Amino acid sequence: MVVDGWHWAVAVLAAILLAVLVLLWYDVLRDRPGWTLAMATRRALPAALVIPAGFVAAALLPLWVGGILVVGPLVAILIMALAT
Repeated sequence: MVVDGWHWAVAVLAAILLAVLVLLWYDVLRDRPGWTLAMATRRALPAALVIPAGFVAAALLPLWVGGILVVGPLVAILIMALAT
């Protein structure tokens, strides 16, 4: 399978949005009362595996799947931004 420019663009955008989403979630975990930095890091570290998985999925699967991988985190980030 040949990966064209659109797939690369969507994959990079999905990876960036997933990274922002994971970092926002990590920030929420750090701000919880009674949670230490180590507890938040230990809890959020497995979520970081979503970033390369999303990149590979957006690069290798059809563009509509990549679109879902872009729109999903984008909507979640917007909801988190509006909630604060």
